[in-house]
Amino acid sequence: MKRTIFLFLLLISTVNIIAQDIHLIPQPAHLDIKKGSKPFIINNKTKIVVKDNTLLKSANNLNAYLSKHFSLKLSITNKEVSENSINLVLNTTSNEFDDAYMLATSEKYISIVGTSGPGVFYGIQTLIQLLPYHKNKTLQVPALSIADHPRFAYRGMHLDVSRHFFDIVFVKKYIDYLALHKLNTFHWHLTDDQGWRIEIKKHPKLTEIGAWRNGTIIGLFPGTGNDKLRYGGYYTQQEVKEVIQYAADRYIDVIPEIDVPAHSMAILATYPALGTEPEKKYEVAQTWGIFN
Repeated sequence: MKRTIFLFLLLISTVNIIAQDIHLIPQPAHLDIKKGSKPFIINNKTKIVVKDNTLLKSANNLNAYLSKHFSLKLSITNKEVSENSINLVLNTTSNEFDDAYMLATSEKYISIVGTSGPGVFYGIQTLIQLLPYHKNKTLQVPALSIADHPRFAYRGMHLDVSRHFFDIVFVKKYIDYLALHKLNTFHWHLTDDQGWRIEIKKHPKLTEIGAWRNGTIIGLFPGTGNDKLRYGGYYTQQEVKEVIQYAADRYIDVIPEIDVPAHSMAILATYPALGTEPEKKYEVAQTWGIFN
């Protein structure tokens, strides 16, 4: 019995070691590692080949990542390159799966063929995940082939900026992580009892008053007190436009959440006449929970 358990654990650990060779989230539909083949090396002479201009933003996304994390910017061309190239190809004739891609790597080239613009972009995100984690490592990509497609039409994440405000720099970084994991929807929770976060020029008081609270609960509800610190912030219309464009460049839709009629303490603090008790002094909520 002990021998059987030992062999089982050995088998499990062996499988884990093999699986650890390639780290991809989400796991692709099909992955074939070409054992014994030499990897592709990305260097300053590598070219990104793009013959369809609609794929330029995907090429630019790859270049931006390489520049930020490895101080390497590749040249982009629409001419044939026989080797040391990353080839982005659009093939809309294959429609078995929406937004699918095939990624193939060898010693001489990398090929990413997508059934759509998003498909090619998702192939690039897989390529990025295959790169080393550290700047001092050689930029090599293992020889393999991947066929993949999204299994769910809606793939999203939610960010609540009402209770805890995050600036535009963080929001864009958050979107980068969504893109890296091939998510396609950003649910932006812009308003709630604890703060109104979007500029409405016709109603400036929403951000003058509703975007700020005079303190915040300490700890988890019901909390251990209140920090009594003024807290808040909001996004200008220009910043919101920037976020929408930034997301669109990564094939991500933005769903803005505006809460009415419930979760409206920030609105009522600004416009008390809209409440059921107009004479009451409403305040932007300083705690979590449910309010009558």
